[in-house]
Amino acid sequence: MEQATSELSERLSRLEHQQAELLRSNRRWRMMSGALLLLCGAMVIMAQSTSGVAESLDARQFVLHDSTGKVRGALGITDDGSVGLNFVDSKDRTRITLDVASNGTPGLDFYDQDGKLRGIFALGPEGTPGLGLYGPDGHLRTSLDVPGGKLPGLAFYHDDGKPAWGAP
Repeated sequence: MEQATSELSERLSRLEHQQAELLRSNRRWRMMSGALLLLCGAMVIMAQSTSGVAESLDARQFVLHDSTGKVRGALGITDDGSVGLNFVDSKDRTRITLDVASNGTPGLDFYDQDGKLRGIFALGPEGTPGLGLYGPDGHLRTSLDVPGGKLPGLAFYHDDGKPAWGAP
């Protein structure tokens, strides 16, 4: 009977050893399967994302937002055909605009901290440049124009916007 107990004990020991080996093997297969599944998922996601720069992007407007979601800039086309670039400060006030009017004339406008127009640089329909500086009340205070084929002009204006002095 002692021999039967010894054989049974030896057999149980072998079975425990085989079970431990199977558990280790099972654990390895699960880890390898999980890694393979993760790798396949990553490859699918990477295949769906674009890598590179798009050749073309069509839109009527592009809007820039800061980290809080506020609009800080925009590039777009208006209903009348003008195209413009607009920059806004953190207090939602327009500070700079760059635009091309529907008639083709370009302009660059500067606004103060209160959102009032303070300076413009523009070209007229014939391509003649002009510079205008505005007071805090919004009235034109100084202008410099270079009309084609004529002498340049410099003018100063009173607080109410009426001419004060000009040359020529």
